[in-house]
Amino acid sequence: MSANTCLNCNKELVDRFCSGCGQKADTHRISFKHFILHDLLHGTFHLDKGILFTAKESLFRPGQAALDYISGKRIRYYNVFYLILLTIGLMLFTRHIGDLFFTDTAQLEPEKIYPNEASRKIDEIISQKSKLILLLFVPFAALNSFMLFGRRKLNLSEHAILAGMILLGLLLIATLSNLYFPINNFLNLNGTIASMVVTLILLVYVCHGYINAFGSDYAVWGMAWRLVLFFGLICAELYLLFLLIFGFVSDWKFGTVSLTPFS
Repeated sequence: MSANTCLNCNKELVDRFCSGCGQKADTHRISFKHFILHDLLHGTFHLDKGILFTAKESLFRPGQAALDYISGKRIRYYNVFYLILLTIGLMLFTRHIGDLFFTDTAQLEPEKIYPNEASRKIDEIISQKSKLILLLFVPFAALNSFMLFGRRKLNLSEHAILAGMILLGLLLIATLSNLYFPINNFLNLNGTIASMVVTLILLVYVCHGYINAFGSDYAVWGMAWRLVLFFGLICAELYLLFLLIFGFVSDWKFGTVSLTPFS
């Protein structure tokens, strides 16, 4: 169905797409064939090319991809923070995928026993607010990189874009590792070694992300001490955050605490 004006916003059409809302100029009447082939099958299995491109870039060149996006090359990228939310959902799903194939789902998990009420409350906060805790990487990392990597003259919001791109890569790696761990358990391999390897990969990836972004601006030793300080600041910030949460739930009476988050 063709028209001289956009059927969505009534703006005059001069090209294949409306310059006002982006809808195609040529729309089709919804027939049974169109419904089955396009709306149902295409809508179900079509994956936005921007998602795949953004995911690939975040895994292999997160720093440069973020700098490209900041510089204005944005048409090929999917919104990083939307994709982070989608990936968090996928990651949480894959955490339990092993229960479907490799474990006895009839076996009930033992009830958690806590030494005190503060332990129970903190465990619930960490478990229920896992998405928010993961997203805290962005403001912490953005603030730290803003202080440590200043030669590019990026503002705090632009450092947040870089942190978001790196967080996306971290979540994708964690999602892939969730698919590996059930197989690892099924084969009775050493799970501790696998966890250590994944942790090392995540740390190396973060270093790769910032080296990819700022490696040309600093000498090797200058980059090295900045990365060490970056991780030190992240640990300090997380520790302070934990103290604040612990103090809040325990009425600022610090004592013994036992945690089993994300289990």
